[in-house]
Amino acid sequence: MTGEAGRPDTGDDAHGVDHRALSVAVAAVLARLDAHASNGGASRDAGSASEADSPFTDGAAEPAGALDTLCSCFALTPFERDVVVLCAAVEIDPSAAARCAAACGDPARAYPTFSLALAVLDAPHWSALAPVSPLRRWRLIEREEDASLTAARLRIDERILHFLVGVPYLDTRLDGLLGRRLVAPDAKDGRGQSPPPHERAAQAVTTAWSRTALDGLPHVELVGADRATRREVAARAAQDCGLGLYAAAAEDLPTEPAERDRLARLWQREAILLPAALLVEAGERTGAGRTATAAAEAFFAELAVPLVVSSSEPPPADSAAGGRERVTVEPLTPDEQLRLWSDALDGVPELSQGQLRDLVAQFSLPAHVIRTAGASVRRAVGSEPSGAGRLAWLAGLTEARVALDELGRRIEPRAGWADLVLAERQRETLREVVAHVRQRGTVYQEWGFESLLRRGLGVTALFSGGSGTGKTLAAEVMAAELGVDLFVIDLSQVVSKYIGETEKNLRRVFDAAERGGALLLFDEADALFGKRSEIKDSHDRYANLEVSYLLMRMEAYRGLAVLTTNMKKALDPAFMRRIRFVVDFPFPGVHERAEIWRRVIPERTPREGLDVDRLAQLTVTGGSIRNIALAGAFLAAEEGCPVQMRHMLAATRTEYLKLERSLTPSEVGGWT
Repeated sequence: MTGEAGRPDTGDDAHGVDHRALSVAVAAVLARLDAHASNGGASRDAGSASEADSPFTDGAAEPAGALDTLCSCFALTPFERDVVVLCAAVEIDPSAAARCAAACGDPARAYPTFSLALAVLDAPHWSALAPVSPLRRWRLIEREEDASLTAARLRIDERILHFLVGVPYLDTRLDGLLGRRLVAPDAKDGRGQSPPPHERAAQAVTTAWSRTALDGLPHVELVGADRATRREVAARAAQDCGLGLYAAAAEDLPTEPAERDRLARLWQREAILLPAALLVEAGERTGAGRTATAAAEAFFAELAVPLVVSSSEPPPADSAAGGRERVTVEPLTPDEQLRLWSDALDGVPELSQGQLRDLVAQFSLPAHVIRTAGASVRRAVGSEPSGAGRLAWLAGLTEARVALDELGRRIEPRAGWADLVLAERQRETLREVVAHVRQRGTVYQEWGFESLLRRGLGVTALFSGGSGTGKTLAAEVMAAELGVDLFVIDLSQVVSKYIGETEKNLRRVFDAAERGGALLLFDEADALFGKRSEIKDSHDRYANLEVSYLLMRMEAYRGLAVLTTNMKKALDPAFMRRIRFVVDFPFPGVHERAEIWRRVIPERTPREGLDVDRLAQLTVTGGSIRNIALAGAFLAAEEGCPVQMRHMLAATRTEYLKLERSLTPSEVGGWT
């Protein structure tokens, strides 16, 4: 358990034992000072009699406490132990300073020094003064730098003093680097129980720590799943080992060697005192991230304490991380997700097993997200008990869209089939696409097609047609029918001129979308396919790889992925074979344009003399029709009169200027 500042809670008994043990040791060391002052250092055994007379002993054996722990953890010799106690004595005993001055025969030197320790304490050895000795390497004591080695004033480190008196806490010098102590989910009610893949990963981490501690550094590489899940796994492993767990970001580690070495020693000391393990979350391994990774690897090399390096993807095989044992957090199976949803929604009324299976079929959420969604449903279901299934679905959507909101433009699906003006052949194809997505759980899992096909299980579609022909509207209609979010991904923003960056951007999109099975609409696919059609230099083969990667991820995507293009003829036939559905959105004819005009002007809009058949003479797409209708409505509203043909004519001229086209007499003949 930890307090507000990450301080472990300690009982009064433990605090008393620590303070008692330190007091006994202080009394013994001060007795040696007194004996040295009175006898001129003739006897080093004077302290043994005084120890029995100390008011802290009551004639009992010296209790074990934090002092013994410190000596054991840092392998202190009896002399080094007494040096620490001597420095602590000055802080907790008001008479210690004067007794130091008396022991060294100089009233001005009322403080501990190495020369005093060498003269007074038992079994002195010069090696205790070396920078590599435990006293100085682990900064148990500090010496003033403006004096000679043996005459310099010695002080006990504040963190060590508090540890000795039974008040442990995370060293405040680490506050800017480490966050709050991480804890594993509470499993007492079943809702915090880790699923089997997480338990196996946690066990693998603990096993790796114990195994590598024997013949190498206890460091583990944790990959797979999302960052929060990796945190939970690391926290579970630390808990099973009786350790605390603190986290740091790789980019926050210092790059300057001296500062990095100081920090490494400081943390290693903390890891021993608390005890605790460290979780370092690695960032991107490109650009500035590569520099941070190199600095982090140098930092890791200094640590001989339990460490977990968390990353979304494994480091290169030839990197410095090659020596760490790798533990992969495996994805959750549908049955494991079903169990998590059942536990998270336990006690929610009117929620059937079929509705739970629908949640599993649609969403692929991490365990911690499912628990959060379940908690929100349990809070809300009290006010709407009859809508538990809908609340659970909405909670899943809400949690799933968080990962995608920064990667694409989300459109709230509101359009229905009645809003889509399209030939029946295309409409039937769209309904077939919806059926493939909606019934994938039945066909793949229940009917066994997944075991036969193994790959290419994603539903992919290509929408081909000019701008404004209804491609985005069709995607919105399908998203509304499926009850999922629609995210429009502009490929022109995803494609990068730097080799490998496009694939990385696409991977981020698909990885985030996997959570909720959103409908992904990749707009402006020509940004990729256009490169394919123009082979000019060696970089074009990387453009081909980018297209292949996109189609590969679309095939594996558990939701619906749609590409839009107006360069269908430029596509390689091999690519076309990997797309399950192709839907053409032709330029609307007169009949379709008239129908669009009827639907874009609301019934309650005041109108006077509007002739839909004449408006349909304009050879424009549905997108332009909507623009003209809206602009004409604003012109009429500004005049304070009903919408008339002259308003539409003025709006049409503006739209044609934007399209860089000229109105022909056949289009506006008979309007006035």
